[in-house]
Amino acid sequence: MKLLGNRVHVRRVKRAKASTDGGILLPDIALDDLNTGGPKEYEVLAVGPGRRNRSGDPVPVEFAPGDRVICQSYFTGAHEMPDGTFIISDDMIMLVVPRQHAPEATH
Repeated sequence: MKLLGNRVHVRRVKRAKASTDGGILLPDIALDDLNTGGPKEYEVLAVGPGRRNRSGDPVPVEFAPGDRVICQSYFTGAHEMPDGTFIISDDMIMLVVPRQHAPEATH
C-alpha cells in the first residue's frame, strides 16, 4: 500500500489497564467504554509524502511510523480498512505523544 499526499494510516491504541487505581477489575466492555468519548490515541503505521504548498513545494508530515498521536474524537472523511485500522488526513491529528526513552543500562 502506498499512501498519497497527507494521508496517514493509524491503528487505535486501547487502554491496557484492566483495573482501577483502587484495584477493582474492569471487564472488557468497561474498557471499551473508557476508550470512547474525547480524543483518542493511535499508533502511526504509515505516512504519505505530505501535501504541497501553493508553490508546489512538498510540506512533509510531522510524524513517522511508530509515533503515538492523539486524534479528534470523530473522523470525518476517514476510511476504515477491513482490519479495523484507518486512513485519515494529517490535519485530524492534534498532537504527537512524546516517546519515552528507556533509561540507559549501567554496568
